[in-house]
Amino acid sequence: PNYWRDTGQHLDAMEITAITDPNARLNALLAGSVDMITAISAKQIKKLESSGLNVLSVPAGVYGGICCLKNTAPGDNDDLVEGLRFIQDRERIVRKFLKGHGTLGNDHPINISYGADHCHELPQRPYDPDKAKWHLNKSGYTSAELFVAPVSGAIEDTCLLMQANLKKIGFDLKLKKVPTDGYWGAVWMKEPLNVVSWNMRPTANAMMSIQFGPNGNWNDTYWNSDRMGQLLKDSLAETDAAKRHEMHCEMQKLVSTESGIIIPYHTNILDANNPKVKGFSNVPLGQFGGNGWAEHIWKEA
Repeated sequence: PNYWRDTGQHLDAMEITAITDPNARLNALLAGSVDMITAISAKQIKKLESSGLNVLSVPAGVYGGICCLKNTAPGDNDDLVEGLRFIQDRERIVRKFLKGHGTLGNDHPINISYGADHCHELPQRPYDPDKAKWHLNKSGYTSAELFVAPVSGAIEDTCLLMQANLKKIGFDLKLKKVPTDGYWGAVWMKEPLNVVSWNMRPTANAMMSIQFGPNGNWNDTYWNSDRMGQLLKDSLAETDAAKRHEMHCEMQKLVSTESGIIIPYHTNILDANNPKVKGFSNVPLGQFGGNGWAEHIWKEA
């Protein structure tokens, strides 16, 4: 009754609790302490469904990735970053860790969920240990340390797989596991190599601007490109769809080859709920159908 606008919402009240640990979130739903949880991992789906709970899987531009800071070693070494890109076994990640609830990443954020702005012409980067070894040897580095927290459903498994594949080619990747509590303030954009997760934005330009716009507050690899900044500006003013697509293709190529981001996979938005809760949509811009669920859902008696 105290909601700020009248949208015909069905619930009288709701209580939102922050549970940053993914296993604790799962257990809260299994125990009936909560009716809905966000950001489940694909490996939790079987347990949830066998317990009679509902899983909502919505294809989206959400991704888990690795930030290599370009303003400090070792991320300022282009060959090291390229080596880490070529060692990503993307097909295995999507098949084994995401259980098919996702798509291959291509080291830029704009996947097929962004429609016409997705550059389908850009070749998919393959898993190529030989190229990875060549670039890493050229970099002069034989080891590195990556800070890892469960910020995305498959990121820990992805990093373990990367570590194992790097070991096969003589590179020692040390994984420093840290908790999610305090991660975004103490580790992200601070440690030279760290993991990250991003939700989809309404447009490709918005996504690229917030993460890769020159000197942006959330430019989390500290990659500043004048050309990128110009393309972001010009694409907003371009009315010719074909020319605008070319601009987006150039931006996606720049990010995938020059920035410090590594994106092995895009994941569906995976949430879970008590089956008595109804009314969710499939909008891919946030949890439970785009974060507007509070105005639309209801709970059966």
